[in-house]
This record gives sequence, structure tokens and C-alpha cells, in this order.
Amino acid sequence: MIERLHRIFGPERPLLVVLAVAVAVRLLYLSEYHSLPDWSQLTVDNYYHHHWALSIAGGNIFGETTYFRAPFYVFCLAFLYALFGASLWIGRLFGLGIGLASIILTYLLAKRIFDRKVAVVAALFHALCPMMIYYESELLLDPLFMLLMQLAVYRVIIWKEWQSPTNAFLIGLFVGVAAITRPTILLFVPILIVLFAVYSRQGAVTARNAVMFLLGTFLFIAPIFARNVIVGGEPVLIAAQGGINFYIGNNAQSDGLSAVVPEPLGHNWSLKDVAYLASKETGHRLTPGELSSYWTRKAMAWIISQPGAFSQLYLRKLYHCFANQEISNDRDLPYFFHQIPILMYNPLSFGILFALAFAGVLLTWRRSVAVRLIVIVILVYSGAIALFFFNSRFRLPILPYVILLSAAGTIGLWRSLVARRKSAARVAGAAVLAGLFSFAPIFHSHPGYRPLPLMSRGLHLYANEEYPKAAMYFRSVLAMDSTFPDANLTLGACFLRLGQTDSAANCFEREKRFNPLRPKAYANAASIRLLEGRYDEAMAEAQMSLERQLYDVTANRIYLRAAAAMATVSNDSLVQLIHYSTANTEGDIFLLNDAAALLVQRGALSAAENILLLALHTERPAIETDDEAFSSFFKNSPDNWARESSKAKFQLGYICGLQGRYMEAVHYSSLAIQGDSGLAQAYVNLVSGYLSLGQFERADTTLAVARARFPSDSLLSRLDNLIGEWQKEGNRRPPIP
Repeated sequence: MIERLHRIFGPERPLLVVLAVAVAVRLLYLSEYHSLPDWSQLTVDNYYHHHWALSIAGGNIFGETTYFRAPFYVFCLAFLYALFGASLWIGRLFGLGIGLASIILTYLLAKRIFDRKVAVVAALFHALCPMMIYYESELLLDPLFMLLMQLAVYRVIIWKEWQSPTNAFLIGLFVGVAAITRPTILLFVPILIVLFAVYSRQGAVTARNAVMFLLGTFLFIAPIFARNVIVGGEPVLIAAQGGINFYIGNNAQSDGLSAVVPEPLGHNWSLKDVAYLASKETGHRLTPGELSSYWTRKAMAWIISQPGAFSQLYLRKLYHCFANQEISNDRDLPYFFHQIPILMYNPLSFGILFALAFAGVLLTWRRSVAVRLIVIVILVYSGAIALFFFNSRFRLPILPYVILLSAAGTIGLWRSLVARRKSAARVAGAAVLAGLFSFAPIFHSHPGYRPLPLMSRGLHLYANEEYPKAAMYFRSVLAMDSTFPDANLTLGACFLRLGQTDSAANCFEREKRFNPLRPKAYANAASIRLLEGRYDEAMAEAQMSLERQLYDVTANRIYLRAAAAMATVSNDSLVQLIHYSTANTEGDIFLLNDAAALLVQRGALSAAENILLLALHTERPAIETDDEAFSSFFKNSPDNWARESSKAKFQLGYICGLQGRYMEAVHYSSLAIQGDSGLAQAYVNLVSGYLSLGQFERADTTLAVARARFPSDSLLSRLDNLIGEWQKEGNRRPPIP
């Protein structure tokens, strides 16, 4: 048995050692990461993947609309959540497993193209590469896509040696799975068909290979396409994300490095924003697929009209594909890396690997067709991602090939130096020049880039109610750029939470002055006017916000609250305003509940009841295109939505009780408690309803449960005292508070 294991694993013992090192390094990294506050501060895409996976694990398998993003990674994450429970550890250990598999593929590719020594060095470089370690531990699809792309490339190398239709089919399978992880790989489909033609050199053989390849590719894509047709009602091949991403990277205000759209949206844009702008221009609401096509056309129109500006921007993005600059829109990577020694002191930067890879290409280009194929993969993929906007994680899929070429360069240079070949100096010099190209700041980062990670960190602290710490980050942003969009706004929001209304008002005024087209500052200023009792001014400020963003729920709620507080606004007028806001916010349940409470305060019970019935029939936004899923506080999560629905039922029970409809009051109050057992007031309504119906035993039992659950609730305490006094006096009429 031992001899058999030795025969199997003995030759690959160095790989096992490298994998052991990789595991140790990654577990150490996760341990250090877990001790930082950054552990729970997910970035925008991380939040989206996490919330979407939770939705799928909760049973929402088919979803509600066209996929905005390719689904395979999220379904893998959802499966793990369903199996082991939702945890950041689960997601990050999944990434660790993907990373180990990717190291093995790097080893196998290098061994097949070069030799075992190069393969061991390549695997070691991969195991220790800081960007690999970092991105594997984020809840992002890129490492999985990288692995699937490696599998496809590995099968291409095998097909080059054994040109069978079966191998072509296997290439297609891996391309297909990679495509439903990130559709960018489909750019290689025509290139691979050309490859079949070049190396087969026979029409019939080329046709068989191409057919089997396409069959394998669409075996996984077809179910996604069919699902989009059936569920989303439109023929979107995989996902509808491409259009807006293409526009982000190709417009007059694009810097090529930031996920921003032109002002007034900037970096704080949402899917609802870009959908509204498109519908406003076209005159009708667009489906996700139509929306993607719309933004693609907008980008193409700019490219055609401004070929010079496009070329300069494209070259800038293409340079960053090979530059030693790590760029992220949501996190300051240099700052984050300096918190973790295993990353901070790691010398395997992209620039070093690129320089060594250049040497590897020079040393092996002529004698290896596979090297030429690898270079084509690197160049084609880099050219493809440069069509959009650059982010370090987008170039992650080319990193394994840069790594294996850098390993070949390292071994090749060493062998040349030992053999004292004359070419060694020339190759080393060329590698140095390549390194200088990568390290040289040919294109600087946009000056508005660095504040974004600070804003992200501040917003995370704000969401966790750590307002003084959040304010510190927003002040840091303002120290860099006093006019940076949303910085004054969010600092003012911190002051407002801390009760410093004057400071908050000053911040909002600065935001309005520096960024007058953005709506949030007007809504926040309106909230201050509302608190101060200056209702006409609150309505005016809220109206200014709504003129810029008609569908903003917060601005609509403030406007309605201010209107409800004004004696000059009749109930009928208020109802009309509520229906107008409801239409603009697509029946937002949070707004409807708020509006019903305003009507109840005014005594307009029938109108409030109609609004609440509307709230009960409103549908939760589709998770695939819900902007709230990209944030830490997922407002429209199933739990939050259930609580808000229970709130509507509680209010209906209260209204029915006021109108003497006690059976309905009991019904709605019971439903409210079933949906949210934390609604103490629903227990008050239920007990009161039972008392009014003469069901005293049920009232006593329910009250006992409520008192045990909410021992300090004043309303329940008052109700308990009233019932006690009533029982002592022997009254037959129950006390109804």
C-alpha cells in the first residue's frame, strides 16, 4: 500500500509540499484578517453575492427576473450556505479551496508546457502571490472564473497534442461553465474555432471539432438562457450587466479605473438610477436586457464620435493591465496590505512577476507553441477587459499564466547564467526594461480614486452606528478634496445622528453648493427642517430632492411627513400625494406603512386601510436587480420585508379595533405576531380584541405570553393593570385601552 502511494504521489511530492505551504499561509492570513474590522466590511459586490446566495439558499432558486450578473459562483456559494450555514468563514474557506485547485492547475500547465522544476517554482509563486491570497478570501467570482479558465486552457494544450472531437468537447464544457461565471470568456470562442482550423487543416475535422466545442460550450449556457426567457421574459444569453459596465469604461467622464458614471450620479450610482435615465430618454421602461443594450449603444456612440479620446483611454486601461499598480474602488489595498505582514512584506508584486514572465517568453517563444498560445491568452484577455474599466481583480484570470511564464523565466535565466550563455545578459536586460515599464507611472491614478475606499470604510462604520469613527473617515476624504461628492453629505449625516443639527445643516449646505445636481443633501436638509417644525421649508427642500431623483424613497417619505404636519393640507390632498409617491417608488412597502401611520394620526382610517391593503399586496424587489442587495443593510431582505409586512398587518388590526371590527382586529393582529413576534403593540391589539369579543381566557393567555416576552413594555404593563383592576371590581365590561 505504501509503495503504491509512493508511486502515485512520490513524483509529485514537491507539489504536496507547496500545497501544504499554501494552506498554512492562507490559514495564517485568514486568522490575521479575522482580527481586523475589515473582516465584516464587505465590498459592494461581496454584499451582493452574499445576499443573493442567502436568497437562493432560502429557496428562491429560479429568481424573479433576468440575471443581472452571471450566476454560477453565487449558486456555489448558496449551496455551501444551505449545507453549512451562512458565514463569512464558509465563503472564504470556499475561496481557499478554489485557490488550492488553481495552484494545482498552474503546476500541471507548467509541467506540461515546460518541465517539473518550472512547475514547482510556478506553483510556489502562485501559492505565495499576495493578490491570489487576498482575492481568494473575498466573496468574489474572480478566483472561480480564473480556475475554470485555467481548466479550459489546460484542455486546449491537451487538444493541441491529441486533436480529437472529445477533447474539443471538453474545452467547450469548461468554457461554458466559465461563461456562466463571467461571460467575458466567450470572446475566445471565435479564436478557438480559428485554432481548430489552423491545426486541423482539414475541413471535415475542423467542422467536427468546432461542432463538439460549441456543443460543450452551450451545454451549460443553454439552461441559463432558457431560464432568462422563461423567468425574465427576454432572450438574454447569460446576464445583463455588460452594457452598463461597458459604458462606465467608455464615456466622456471616464477615467478607466473607477466604477463611476457621469455626474450627477458619480460613484454613488444604482441600478435604479441608470434604469431611470434610460427610461427618461427612451420614453418607456426598459427590461434588463434592453437596458444593457441601451448603455452599450451610448458607449458606442461616444467611441465613434470621439475616436481619439477613446484610443487614449483604452491605452490607459491596457497599460494598467500590465502595471504594478493594484487598484480597487472599494478598498485601499496598500493600506489594507500594510495591516497584514504576510501581504506587506511579500515581494511577489505584479511588476516583478511581469518582468520575469517577459524573460520567460524571450527564452521559450521559438521552441514552444504552447508558450505562444499562453501569450495570446494573456493579450486577448487583457485587450478584452480594457474595453470596460480596470480593476485589479479583473486581471486575476491572466495571473496564473504570468506566473508560469515568470517561473520559466526564473529557471531559464538561472540555467543561462550557470551555462554562461551570451544571451543571458540580453534577456536579463530585457526583463529589467519590462519591469521598468510595469513600475513606471506612465499613467497616474485619477486624483478622485483614493477617497473612494475611505468613503466605503466610513459608510461601513456609519451602518454599524459608529458615528464618531465614521466622521473621522469622512473628514479624511474632505482633507483630500473638500468638494468630493457625498463626503459633506455623509459627514452631516453623522452629525445629525449625534444630535449636532447645526453642524449637520452646515455640511448639507456645503454639499448642495459643491454638488448641486445631487439629490441626497436636499433630502437631508429637509429632514432637519422637519425636526425643527418648519414644515413648508421641509417640503420645499424635499421637492428639490425629488426634482433630481423622483423615485427616492427617503425624500418621498419626508415630503409626506411634512405635508401631513401642515394644517393647510387636507386629508384628500394628502391621499393624492401618497398615491403619487407610491407610483414613483413602485409601491415601496416602507413608504406605504409610513404613509398609513400619517393618515391614522389624522383620523383618516378608511384611507389608511386602503394604503395598508396595498402594502400587503406589494411584491419584494427581484434580488437579481435590487440595489439594496449591494449594501450592508439589505433593506429588502426576506426578514426585513416580513417584518414590514407584519407592521402593515399590525396597523390594519389597530384600525379595525378602532372601528369596532374586533374579529378582523384579532385576525390581522394574529398574522402580525406570526410574521414578527417582536411586535409588542400587536400583542396589545390582540389582547384588546379578545377582550372586546368576550374571549377572556384567550386574552389572559396572550397577555401572559406578551408580558413574559416584553416585561418592560409600558403599554402591556398598563393593560395588565387595567385588567387586574377590572377583575377586582367584578365589572362585566372589559377594559379597552
